[in-house]
Amino acid sequence: MEGKEVVIFTTVMTLWWSAGNCYDSIVAKDGSGDYKTIAEALIAAPNMSSKPYFIHVKEGTYNENITIPSNKTNISLVGDGMGVTIISANKSSSMGLETDNTATLEVYGSGFIGMNMTIKNTAGPEGSQAAALTSAPWHGFASYYQCQFVAFQDTIFSQVGSAFFRECEVYGTIDFITGDGQAIFQNSVVYARTPTHGQEITIVAPGQDTVTQSPGLVLQNCTISPASGFNKSAVTSYLGRPWKNQGNGVIMSSYIEDFIDPQGWLPKPNVTNIYLAEYNNRGPGSSTEGRVKWSKIIDKTEASKFTVRNFMQGGEWIPDIIPHYLDLDGAAEDSL
Repeated sequence: MEGKEVVIFTTVMTLWWSAGNCYDSIVAKDGSGDYKTIAEALIAAPNMSSKPYFIHVKEGTYNENITIPSNKTNISLVGDGMGVTIISANKSSSMGLETDNTATLEVYGSGFIGMNMTIKNTAGPEGSQAAALTSAPWHGFASYYQCQFVAFQDTIFSQVGSAFFRECEVYGTIDFITGDGQAIFQNSVVYARTPTHGQEITIVAPGQDTVTQSPGLVLQNCTISPASGFNKSAVTSYLGRPWKNQGNGVIMSSYIEDFIDPQGWLPKPNVTNIYLAEYNNRGPGSSTEGRVKWSKIIDKTEASKFTVRNFMQGGEWIPDIIPHYLDLDGAAEDSL
């Protein structure tokens, strides 16, 4: 779906959702729905569903840690909007947890769709790893549309599988888009928050595992910006850093504001086999003249390997209710 088709799509989808007749169950804190908590609605949802099961999560703040287990396939959580429907929790590695288990929302069931909500980890910058989202559909996929993810370190942990993010907002500090899985962020906004004293900003931190085929983290037609109140003169900020050998990170066709260090990428001495690349970016922070020598400036042919079509075969599984474009050219068309 490309260009002006997206405008038509968005209008049709807004009317469809507003009709209110397309949900399988409704969660409402005030008791006006089928359930008062998201956890209750998930328990009642069918196992191994072959078709989407839509759960409407009405406005309000839900203080829950939510897990979509692997046997809950094709679950769709649909809120009333970013900042309106909020899922909030505060687990962190300071509690002795692994990064994936710190997440406010953990997704292991393939076919998951998250729409129109905020997912927040409130552990704070002192909590070390404290994810808002772990996306880990084992040998599967998940999609996120108009969702806001708010945390500090490791905000989004794309652990395994494939994940597509469209028109989302991501707030964080250290390695706040990270993981061994495969993720593309399209038409989204990435906000750097103020870290604790002495910490740097690193946005993408890609790794590699033995589960996900062709892992990597891709930002396409996104905006990379400091959050409100960010003091860019007091913090050194990088597009990302090597996390594990053979990790892939690509930023392409994106707007980069003027808070990124000219080196672009923060070195990690014990990681030497890494692919961190830029293509056709714009904005005052996009100049590649001072970039570290081991990063790559790639051409259109190389960048095309990291599109929705070629990198994750997204045309085969991204649901029609989420606008997306498959190739590089859609980014230009979509901004018209």
